[in-house]
Order: sequence, then C-alpha cells, then structure tokens
Amino acid sequence: KTLLATTKADVEGNWKNKKWGLIATEMEKNGGGKYPADFLQKEWKKMDAARVAAEEAAAGGEALLAAAVEAVENDNGNNEEEEEEDEEGKGEGEEEEGEGDDE
Repeated sequence: KTLLATTKADVEGNWKNKKWGLIATEMEKNGGGKYPADFLQKEWKKMDAARVAAEEAAAGGEALLAAAVEAVENDNGNNEEEEEEDEEGKGEGEEEEGEGDDE
C-alpha cells in the first residue's frame, strides 16, 4: 500500500469511530438512552438493509403491476411480446376473431 492509501484508511477508520461515538452521545442527550457506538452502528446497518430490501420488493411489485396493466390493455392476458408472437403465428388463411363473412 502507498502511504496515501494507508493514511486515508487510518483517518476513515478513526472518523467512523468518532462519528458513531458522537451519534451515541447525541442519542443520549435526546433522551434515547445510553447505547454503545458499535451497537448503534450495527442497528443502523440492520435498518438500512431492511430499507433496501423494502425498496427492492416495491420495485418488484411495480414490475408485476406494469405487466398486469399491459395484459389488461391487450385485452387477452398476453404481454406485448406474446401479442407479437400471436400476430406472427397467424397464417394467410386465418382470420382474426370477428373478421370474415357474417352469415
């Protein structure tokens, strides 16, 4: 490692320890009880992981909703790709439902 990289890592490590110590102090001042800095840091990581998981789940739900809306808009439950496949699969002699002679 270079001196710059080593020094940077040391400073960042020291700052992280100081930062969570300051957070613990402020939590206690604000009536949150007295907690060790490392405990607060671990709790923050858990909360952040839960937030990320919730955002990913919401994004997945949005994708499912978009697919459902697309299927409803196509009026037959097919998505756009399936619609294109249906169109490509029709032979020359075949007609769409509702077309042709009305006898």
